[in-house]
Amino acid sequence: MRFIPSEVEEALKSLQKIPGYGERGAQRFFYALLKLPPRERLSIVKVLAEAVKKLNPCKECGIYTDKDICDICTCPGRSKKLLTVVEESDDAYAIERLGRYKGVYHILGGRISPLEGISAEDLTINKLLERIEKYKTYEVILATNPNTEGEATASYLAHLLRRKFPDLKITRLGFGAAFGTYLDLLDEFSLSTALENRKKF
Repeated sequence: MRFIPSEVEEALKSLQKIPGYGERGAQRFFYALLKLPPRERLSIVKVLAEAVKKLNPCKECGIYTDKDICDICTCPGRSKKLLTVVEESDDAYAIERLGRYKGVYHILGGRISPLEGISAEDLTINKLLERIEKYKTYEVILATNPNTEGEATASYLAHLLRRKFPDLKITRLGFGAAFGTYLDLLDEFSLSTALENRKKF
């Protein structure tokens, strides 16, 4: 005899396809959504559906946008010679919220993680090299997350970039980003301090 509605089982299976969402995470999200008033939860689902439908990676930097080329890449006030490399779009958005950074971004689409089966070939590193060559970038800020995988990714990129572009200035986020955290979880002061006090890497 079936006690769990098939809609619940299908919804939980679907949510678990999202990286980082295991069984418990999927359950917490779904049941929290169901606790909301019907109109409110339907509104959330509608907004999510619209976002999924309209957002795609920028063809230039990879950040999620509703345009072919994002507003950051097309802004005349942003310097393409200053490039910050981050793992995901939400890391770039975290820096953007500071309102102080005047360069552009490059979204790797993840980080090197052998345990998860993610290698350098799975990231947008070739595109990064093309952009540095094309725009004659003078500084690359390696802003991968300050954790084991992020540090390994930053080290790999620094080694590669030094070989390809000997005159390129390569820096890393400085004091303010505690090891083991994620950029999108840092408060504005810590992230701003980390960006301003970046050091040669």
